Parts: sequence; structure tokens; C-alpha cells
Amino acid sequence: MNFNIKNTILAVVALTATIAIAQTTEEEENKLNGGTITLVKPYDPSISDAFKVKSNPTFSDTTKVKKKPVTYSIFSVPVASTFTPAKGTLSRLKPAKRDKYFKNYARLGLGNYVNVLGEFAANFEVDKDSDLGVFFNHNSSQGGINEVITDDSYSDTSLDVSYGQHNREMNWGITAGARYQGANWYGDYENTTNPITEDTDVGFNYLSYGLGGKATFFDGVFKDMDINLRGTTSSYDASEIRISALPQFGFDIMETEIALGGELDYLSGSFDTQGLIPAPENYSYLKVGLNPGIHLYGDHYKVKLGATVNYLNNNEASESDVYVYPDIIASYIVVDDLLIPYATIGGGLDMNSLQQFAEENVFLAPAVTVAPTNRLVDAQLGVKGKLSENFGYQVFGGYKIEHDRYFYNKDIGALFTAGVEAYQYGNVFYTQYADLNTTHFGASLSFDVTTAFNLTLNATGFSYEVQNGDSFNNVASHLPEFTADLVGNYQITDQWNVGTTLYVVGEREAFRNGVGAETLDSFIDLNLDINYKINPKLTAFLRGHNLTGGTYEYYLDYPVQNLQILGGAVYKFDL
Repeated sequence: MNFNIKNTILAVVALTATIAIAQTTEEEENKLNGGTITLVKPYDPSISDAFKVKSNPTFSDTTKVKKKPVTYSIFSVPVASTFTPAKGTLSRLKPAKRDKYFKNYARLGLGNYVNVLGEFAANFEVDKDSDLGVFFNHNSSQGGINEVITDDSYSDTSLDVSYGQHNREMNWGITAGARYQGANWYGDYENTTNPITEDTDVGFNYLSYGLGGKATFFDGVFKDMDINLRGTTSSYDASEIRISALPQFGFDIMETEIALGGELDYLSGSFDTQGLIPAPENYSYLKVGLNPGIHLYGDHYKVKLGATVNYLNNNEASESDVYVYPDIIASYIVVDDLLIPYATIGGGLDMNSLQQFAEENVFLAPAVTVAPTNRLVDAQLGVKGKLSENFGYQVFGGYKIEHDRYFYNKDIGALFTAGVEAYQYGNVFYTQYADLNTTHFGASLSFDVTTAFNLTLNATGFSYEVQNGDSFNNVASHLPEFTADLVGNYQITDQWNVGTTLYVVGEREAFRNGVGAETLDSFIDLNLDINYKINPKLTAFLRGHNLTGGTYEYYLDYPVQNLQILGGAVYKFDL
């Protein structure tokens, strides 16, 4: 039984808070008509769209910095309004006409490096209680980075189909999806015994697929159910299957809200091709979990007191264990919306997977080690609030203890000269595991200068301590010391809109087995998005990526594309 009360108390005491933020203001749905080219619509859990294979590109032309999350939802859901208009006198001014909202759109963009962006989203109303949705995404490039010798092109294509139905008793939905990722291992080690040439074929691909369903019940003890089936294969005969179910129950005892969540997660995979650093040929894990919790509410406070209990069975090693984690969330309103301190103390057993690794870093070796991560403690203290109607903030500090945390490390390539494979030029990443303690401090600010102009700033600093990672000298490989982002949007006129994102990533150490740690430089990545609404249906856009220039490396030996310009159009329509 792994319940470390000492570590939990240590995490609470170690937390401190330092600077500022409010939550990023989400773009309103009607900004699609002449707004940014990214479709943003609040997720409505009444019709499920949560089970599709992720359609965001796994690796980017510019940076692996985590972008602002975007939820694609193509269902038309009415919103109830409690607003009652007051009676008034006649006015000579004509009321402003509200832009028409379209349920469907198509997007096409072309740019240098022969970058191609294509999207299509459509919603079909089967009847008054059900909808059918389709979402297609394609993002590709023919490459052409100056420093790269071999082919550096890539392609990322996904298709998702969803069906949802809602009635008075319940909402339910099913989604099926598939995603194809094709890329090249172009980031070779320059001092390898076997230098790579422009004719070397270093291509590979991943194919992912998924099928899932979700149901939400309005009455009774049974509240929600999520069931998902996901699979991943590679061109080097890697294979993985994952099945999960997440039931949720809720009821009241003596006017106290009780919640009980369950979890069943089965993961199994195999590798037929090995890289230079061997990995287990087969892996299989079964996780069963319970998450009971009590919710307490008052005029000024909210508290959740709970725990998470996980049973893990490692089928290949014939080993099993039980893990217990705290699950505590508390907030207290000191001064209305001005000052709200909060605290979270949690943990969990993270089921890492090949699909997850390929989404984070597609340049993996044909075989990597896949194992769960035990988050013994994951705690945070902070304060948030609004200094005015236009200015919000959040300041926080956190501490995390992880056992068997994965790191991305490289090798030096094959020492032999004959029969060198595409993945033996020191150009692939392996997963190696160690224990990691992380301390972080950060802040965020949100400015709504006007209804047409807003800015959000986020900044976080990190400190790492690695243990039991002797095979890679306890290096926190590829983990940044500092990250920051600035996101802004300016609706200049009804026709013109400009959006910008600025990403800053601090220095990182990257480990190469057989050589040691190398330092990756910090970088700044500026992106600009300009949109011009030609008419209610047609919007032209121009995107600039990595405007600060430079082929910096987020992953060791993998320079990104320099300044990129992409232009195109979005066409919105109803069927």
C-alpha cells in the first residue's frame, strides 16, 4: 500500500504563491464570422464529442510549446436566456444586425515550405433530438529546412464522425475517428559513425484509431458513463490497444453531496522491431480505480474531500500493487471576486501509452519502454481574483513527486558500418524512467481592455530534482526551466481581426546516451493571424509563424522550420 502521508504534508508545507492571473477569456462563438480562423465553440456535454482521435498535429512546424486548448464542437445547441427586454421608445437608429451563425465551414491554406492546411466541419440535424457531425483535418509540409540533409516532410491527417442524441432523461453520443501521421527521422547525430545522406530513406508513420461513447443521465444515482477503445500501429510493426470505462455516481446523504467515480483501464502493446536501446517486446497493464468524494459548500467556500484508490496489475511481470492518493480541493472567497485563495492536493496513477508518446514527440524509436507513472503528490496553492471588471489575475506555486517519470533521450547511432537502418543514425528518441520532484511558481494576467481587445499573459518557472536515473546521469531531459506565453486578440473593425501569440521557452538539458547532457538554447516564437471578412460566408486569412526567425531546436537535433507564411480562406455555410 503506497500511501505516503509524509510526502503529502511536505507538499503542502513546501507550497508558496508568487505573481498573477486570470483565466484565459474564451473567444465567443460568433467571432468565427470574421474573427480568427480557429473554430472555437464552448463544449456542451449534452452531446458527446470527446472520444475522437485527437486531430491537433502531434508535431509542429515551429514549436512543441503547448498551444491554447481548442475544442471542436460542430453541434448546434440552443442557449436559454433569462434576459427580459425593457420597454422603450422608438429610435431613429436601426438596431445592429447580428451576424448569422453557420453550422459548417471549410478552410484551405497554402504557404512556403509547401505547407498545406485543410479543414472541413459539418453538422447534420438528423431530427430535433439528434445530430450527426463530421470533422476532417489535414496539415502537411514538403519540408526544406536549410540545416537538414535528408527529407524533413510530414503529413498529419484525421477524420472524426460523431452522432449525438438528447432527450429529457439523458444525453448520449458516439464518435469514431482515425489519424495518420507520416514523418521523417531527419534529426541525426552529426558525430555518428555513419553520416546520413540526402538519399537516406528515414520515413515512418503512425496510424491511430478510436471508437467511444458517452452517456449523461439527469435523474438517479448513475450520472455519467464514458467508454473508449483506442488503437495505434506503426510502420515498424508496433501495435497497441487500450480499452477504458469511466462510470460516475452521485447521491446525497443528509444534505451532503457524495460522488463516487470508477475507472477500468486496460493497456496492451508489442514491438516487433528494436532500436539500439532495447525495450520490452510486450507490455500489458490493468488499472482499476475508485474515487469517492464529499462536496461541501458554504456562502464563501467550496471543499472537496476525497481519495483515489488504484489497483495496478502488470500482466507481463505478474506483479500487482495498490496505490492510495489524496483528492482535496478547497477555495475560499475572502473579498467577493477580488481575493480567492485555493488549494489542491492530489495524485494519481498515469497510464502512459505509445499513442501518448507519439502525440508528444513523433520522432520515437521503433520500440520504446511503456510503463505507468506514479504521481505520489501533485499539490498547488494559489490565489486568484479580479482587480477590476477588465483585469484578472492568478498567482500559484506547486510541488509534484513522481515515481517512474519518463524522459526523452537519444543515442549516438550505430557503431557498425554495414546494414544501418533508418533509425540507427542517432536520430530517434527513447523513453527512459526515473523519479522526479518538480517545484513550480507562476502567474497569469488577463486584460480585457475593451470588448474588441484582450490580452492574456502566463509565466511559470520550474525547478527539477531527478533521482534513480543513473543511466542518463539524472538529467531532466527536455524539461524547460521557464515557459511563458502572451495571447492577444484585436477586433479592429467588423471586417478586420488580428490575433497574436508569443511563446517563450527557457533553456533545457537534453541527454544523449554515450555522450552526456547537452544544452538546448532558449527561444522566442512569435505567431500572427490576420483575418479579413469579405462577406458573411467568406473570410480570407494570413498567418505568420515563427516570425522571430531561426531554426531553434525544441527536441535535440531537430531544427524547426524558419519563418513561415501561410494564406488562405474560410468558407462558412449551411446545408
